[in-house]
This record gives sequence, structure tokens and C-alpha cells, in this order.
Amino acid sequence: MTDYSFTLDNMRFSYSSATNFETCRRQFYLSYIEYADRKPNFFSDYGLFCHDILEKYFGGELEIWDLEDYYIDHYGEAIQNAPPPYPVGMADQYYQDGLEFFANFDFDLNAYEVVIIEDKIDCTVNDVDLVVKPDLVLREKATGKYSLVDYKTSKLKFNKYDDDKIAGYMKQFYLYSHFLKEGRNIDISTITVWFIRNNHVMNIVVDPVEVQKTLDWFFNIIENIKKEQNWEPTTDKKTKFFCDFLCGVRDECDKVWE
Repeated sequence: MTDYSFTLDNMRFSYSSATNFETCRRQFYLSYIEYADRKPNFFSDYGLFCHDILEKYFGGELEIWDLEDYYIDHYGEAIQNAPPPYPVGMADQYYQDGLEFFANFDFDLNAYEVVIIEDKIDCTVNDVDLVVKPDLVLREKATGKYSLVDYKTSKLKFNKYDDDKIAGYMKQFYLYSHFLKEGRNIDISTITVWFIRNNHVMNIVVDPVEVQKTLDWFFNIIENIKKEQNWEPTTDKKTKFFCDFLCGVRDECDKVWE
């Protein structure tokens, strides 16, 4: 039985690595222990492109009236991977959703100070090395309050099926909020989520009780990672779409579907 303790004891954990393990232990093993090459996909291309445009806007490289044209002009070079073959029309729908968002983007940047843009923050908690990389942190000039802003390119359905998705996102945001306090002494008051493909904004007041629940979940995942030995792939067929089209190490995995 191989001992992975040296690798794991020297690893910097993140929300992504925790959810990677939770989704599929084999995926975690190949990504973080074997360091297998990770393959992008249509969804990651699209998400990175939208993030890049907003990073350029908040960083002062693009003006608000430039966003639509930049999206149109650079879409083809940014989206290098084809979408899955189903549902039909996915590529056109994604393009139109993004175009509508950037064509109608409206934000009063003068009311805020940009504090952090896509900056990695390292800290150590409970003898565990951690890293977070928030999309954006703003300080409202009128109140001095800080907001954590995150961009999502998955689409809400505005029904009960959104509950699990949003609950997962909230773990990420509460984790970021806590480590921003630990690493930069920034006390986040509000979490703002921009659902780009819905052109919808959600604002959530930070709840200390939920932050603690999230920390308990996170450190429990890390404990389970350090105990793991088998690294078996997830066999639930509900994950087949993820395995076929989303998993970054899908070409390295020896999983066989029955």
C-alpha cells in the first residue's frame, strides 16, 4: 500500500481540490498526486473567457462600452474546444447568452474601490496550507463595506433544481470569505454572484453560522483525503456526462463504463 502522506502533507488545499475529491477520488489522485496533464473543455474555455473580460474591465484595461465588441472579436480564439454533442444548439445558446450579458452590462464602478482581482491568497489554518483565488473583492466607498463578487457561467433554472447548485457555490463563497479574513484581514459583508448566462445578480449577506459549517465540511474533506488509499473512480452513472466531457483528466483515467 503506497504512502501518500508526504505529498498530501505538503499540499496546498483549495475549494477546487476538496470538491474534486468529493466528486471523484480517482480524479483527485490523477490531478493532485500523479500531476496528470489536465485537458480543458468547452465550458472551461467559455468560463475563462468571460472571467478574462470582466478582469480586464475591473482592472481598467477595458471600458464598459468596449465589452460587447471585445466579446465578439475574441470569442472564436478563446473558445478552442467544441461543446458536447447534446443538447443540440448549445454553442449558439452560450454565445448569445454571453453577448446579451456584455451588451447590457451596467455597473457603477465609481461607487467602489477595486481591492482584489483574481489574486491568489495563501494562508495556514489548523496546520493546513490553503489557497483561494477570488474573482473580485470590492469596497463600497459610501459605507466602507467589502463585497466578494463571483461570476458563474452555469445557468439557473429558477426552480428546485437550483438548490444543490447554489448550496455548492455557497460553500465556495463562505470559504473564500473566511480565508480573506485570515489572509488579508478583509471582512466580507456581502457575497454577490453574477450569473452571466441569466444576466441575474444574487446578493447574500454573510452568515457566520454557515461559514463555520463550511469550515467543518472543508476540514473533514481534507481529513478524508489524507486517509484515502484506494482512489476509486465514482461509479454513479449520473456522473457520466461529467466523466465524458468535463473531467480534466478524462483522457488519463482507466474507468470503464459497463
